Amino acid sequence: MAAKAIICNLCNGQMQLYSGPRFSRKLGSFLVVAGIFAIFFWIGPVLGIPLLLMGLYMVGAKRQLWVCKECNTAMERVELEPQVEVVEKKETVETKQAE
Repeated sequence: MAAKAIICNLCNGQMQLYSGPRFSRKLGSFLVVAGIFAIFFWIGPVLGIPLLLMGLYMVGAKRQLWVCKECNTAMERVELEPQVEVVEKKETVETKQAE
């Protein structure tokens, strides 16, 4: 089954997938450096380790967007899961009623 093209709501252009940073990488890098500095010079684990972990998360976090090729409109990408469980429950209810 071929993937269906995503169409822009504003200009009816084709949208393409873009994967980029979720947070500012500069801020994440600053938090990593501040966390390392805090571990060695200030109150250590209480402030330094959480800063370091938040900074590492911010540097590595990514988000996926749909971006229009023509008007550069961005839309958050959402993955929808098929609702197979609902169909199975209906079938089991129908089979119990038939018995």
